[in-house]
Amino acid sequence: MSGIDAVKRIVETEAQARNIVEEAKDMSQDILTRASKDAEIAKQEVLAKARKEREDLLSRARMEAEAEAAKSDTDTDQLLATYQKAFQNRKDAAVERALELVLRG
Repeated sequence: MSGIDAVKRIVETEAQARNIVEEAKDMSQDILTRASKDAEIAKQEVLAKARKEREDLLSRARMEAEAEAAKSDTDTDQLLATYQKAFQNRKDAAVERALELVLRG
């Protein structure tokens, strides 16, 4: 192989090496771009799932609070009815006792 052929061979090899490096850069950039897009998609999916879980949790908590409030209202109404009945019984007894005292003189 002559010196000129060797130089041509070196120039060709360097050109191939530059092409390989450029292709590798392009491929790595494509990989980074895809990875970034994939990461963003995964992030959005996780955020959407977290929002859904939060909404479900808040909805469940609201329903439980409403049920507890309704139960509390019922319990309060029953307690009030019991107190009213006790008050009425005492009032009736007091009126009866007052009438007895007035009538006996």
